[in-house]
Amino acid sequence: MNTQLLSNLTNTGFLVVSNLADDPSYFALQASRKFKNRVPVKILDKVLALGKNIGVASAFSAMIRDDSIQLQTTCRLWLEESGSKRGAVFLANLCIASGEWDTASCLLEHAKSSRSTVRARARLQWGLGNMSEAIALLEKIPPNRQKRHYVSEYKVYSGAEPKLPPTRLSDASSDGPASVVFLATNSLPHTGSGYAQRTQSTLAALAADGWKTQVCTRVNYPLNIGVFQVNSSDQVGLVEYERLLPVRAKYDLSGRIQQQAELLLSKVVRDRPQILHTTTDFSNALAVKAVSEATGIPWVYEVRGQLADTWLSTRPESAENSERYKLFREREAYVAKSADHVITLGDQMKENLTSAGVEAAKIEILPNGIGDEFLNEPVDRSTARHELGLDVQAFYVGTVSSLVPYEGLDTVLRAVATLQPEKENLKVLIVGDGTDRENLMRLAAKLGISKYCEFTGRVPREKAHLYHAALNLFVVPRKDSAVTRAVTPLKPVEALASRVPVLASDLPALGELIEDGITGYLVDSSDVDQWASTIDSLMRSPEKISSMGESGRDLVLKTRTWSRNAKKLDSVYRSVINKTL
Repeated sequence: MNTQLLSNLTNTGFLVVSNLADDPSYFALQASRKFKNRVPVKILDKVLALGKNIGVASAFSAMIRDDSIQLQTTCRLWLEESGSKRGAVFLANLCIASGEWDTASCLLEHAKSSRSTVRARARLQWGLGNMSEAIALLEKIPPNRQKRHYVSEYKVYSGAEPKLPPTRLSDASSDGPASVVFLATNSLPHTGSGYAQRTQSTLAALAADGWKTQVCTRVNYPLNIGVFQVNSSDQVGLVEYERLLPVRAKYDLSGRIQQQAELLLSKVVRDRPQILHTTTDFSNALAVKAVSEATGIPWVYEVRGQLADTWLSTRPESAENSERYKLFREREAYVAKSADHVITLGDQMKENLTSAGVEAAKIEILPNGIGDEFLNEPVDRSTARHELGLDVQAFYVGTVSSLVPYEGLDTVLRAVATLQPEKENLKVLIVGDGTDRENLMRLAAKLGISKYCEFTGRVPREKAHLYHAALNLFVVPRKDSAVTRAVTPLKPVEALASRVPVLASDLPALGELIEDGITGYLVDSSDVDQWASTIDSLMRSPEKISSMGESGRDLVLKTRTWSRNAKKLDSVYRSVINKTL
């Protein structure tokens, strides 16, 4: 066994132990999501299904299947029928892991007093953002790893930063290309998210433009997503991703950021870049900021999302007043103000940054763009459907997306249900995976439209453009929230490039992307009847679909390509470098 593999296995083992100590139910949920299509998880679910009359087994089965309705129903029935308090803490932990906050609270009121009860109550308060209250609860029991991790994270949210010694760099050669060291949260080939695709496309375009791009991913990635057979680097096209895999990784937040800063400093000393670049969240920025201050190299912070609002979107409204939400926003504002320049995705996000105190003059907008497979002439709809085995005659509405609740895909299912069975050729195509997939499939069954719906699950990245091309209408029915009002997603841009009109919620961020009546329509996010009538109208207007498709492709080819972004980023980099000379 080679040294790297041994180190990977050791760190993975410590990571498992650390997660089990913090929250075993959440770890079980994450593991089941990662491996849910693997045989062991399928067997486990079938075994658990045999115990349908046993509340604990039924609840655990519901949790690993992301069946929130079944989990909530099972736990509520248990509360009504069980005369024993045994099992309340276990069920509460399942609910906390799944974000069923009210049900978890009710279960813990029913639980006997014990150390496990205290730890579960602390998890609940931590999950709701009440950080100090969670730590205070853990003060009542002997010291444990859960408390140490909470205290470490709270220190970072409260202002702690990594410390590095001043470091003098030897002068880089002026003969070679300008260079950037980029710190990413994750990357291809191990993560296929929009974040990873944006990183790959941006850096590949920069490399094609003459920049030397030197990229590393956060400490212990991809071990922390369950991939342990990994080398010290991965080459993806023009981009090489170096993995920061220490012999012994830190698992508390402050320790991890300190370790990340130290490893990044070593890379910077070796590679001697002219500029540093990282992306949300603020933990990445704190490490890069420390390296910048130690070496004098300027840095750029790229705000790709409103992550505090993403966190808030899975909590009750009261969490908006929580300690974590307040501190999260403050830390994001702090690092953005500290950076030499800030990159973001759109006007609404820029407005949010300036409202937080970031100078407008140092913010540049680099919108999501389209990759090579979408720059090429799109595959015609019939060819795409034949290749994918889809109904050539149907009218498909759908999406290629992460399936999470704030995407609002239940609205489209309800809209389609109002049009059935009169619109027999209307079908729904939902491509992707996520926590809401099982719930959406159950809703389709409940609405009686399962036979009109296809849920493909995750598909190979190289086939994603075919699913875009196969659609008649691409839908983005995002629910109205702080995060969806601000953040523009990547997938609708790819749909427009595929000559597919986009039907989207009437939210500011989506209004930056969709020209209402020209490249698609903007619809009230919660008005099912309006969604249904708009779909019905477009089904009757193939010429409108065609003209919108042409307008959408023209728009993105002119304004949203990675090569165009690379030229803007080149200008930002050179301006920042020149200011520090």
